[in-house]
Amino acid sequence: MNSYRVPQLAKKYTDYDMIRQHTEIPPFPDSRARLLQVFVGRTDEKGHDELYALATSLVQLAMDTHDRIDTISGDRKEQEMRSRQLNVLAGDYLSSRFYQLLAHAGRIEMIGKLSGAVSEVNVRKMTLYDRMKKLLVSAEEYLRETVQLKMQLFLSFADMIGEKEQKLWESLLSEFSLCETVVEELQRISNEKSFNHSYAFWYIYEQGNEDERNILRQSEPDERAYGGMVLKYRMDEILLDRLRESTHRIQLLLQEENDQRGLHDVQAILETYLGYLEPSHAAVRED
Repeated sequence: MNSYRVPQLAKKYTDYDMIRQHTEIPPFPDSRARLLQVFVGRTDEKGHDELYALATSLVQLAMDTHDRIDTISGDRKEQEMRSRQLNVLAGDYLSSRFYQLLAHAGRIEMIGKLSGAVSEVNVRKMTLYDRMKKLLVSAEEYLRETVQLKMQLFLSFADMIGEKEQKLWESLLSEFSLCETVVEELQRISNEKSFNHSYAFWYIYEQGNEDERNILRQSEPDERAYGGMVLKYRMDEILLDRLRESTHRIQLLLQEENDQRGLHDVQAILETYLGYLEPSHAAVRED
């Protein structure tokens, strides 16, 4: 199997001055891409492991970039308008590269599978966003659906990976998607601009009193109030516990697997998330 270099290959498509100047590409789906390369590398399609990981990552980045497009009407500053336009164009551009890569390699069937997965993701997103808008989402539903949205594109390869591998593949994909989500949610609780409709938001809305729910319903974020509620409900600890539980399940899965081909790379992915559980890392985050 090839060494893992997918993020570096993706920079060919993401590192443009115009994009960097006016907008920002979302975080690379590193854990999922690396995991996909590992498992495709354990199949007869191992010669295409890197291609599939790169193409799928570009689709994911395209969708995540489009998710950053706001739907607020009204006047905007020139920089805001330029950023919005670049998000649209950057997402479209990244999506087109995935088609080109797979078509050039003659992997037309994967274009169809990934395109179908994109449609499924969009349907799930619309359903979730509609429920969020109506304030009908529980914290657990939000977390579960966010993890599923991260998994959906990569699940397109389940049939290719094969029956014997599918259970381990899907379990690890689910756990690493959960780890990734939890880390993102840990970052969101300290940012009032992204706190709205985060896991912490839904948890407090569900568990809090009416005064707290009224604060969360406000259109303008109240940084001080948000911070107080995050401390009161110990959101850091709750999320770190979820991360700890997930990494433990991953360790058990790796220990129980007899076929260790490529799993040293999975262990390397795991180490990234175990780092968040170290006291030194937590201390840095709190500062």
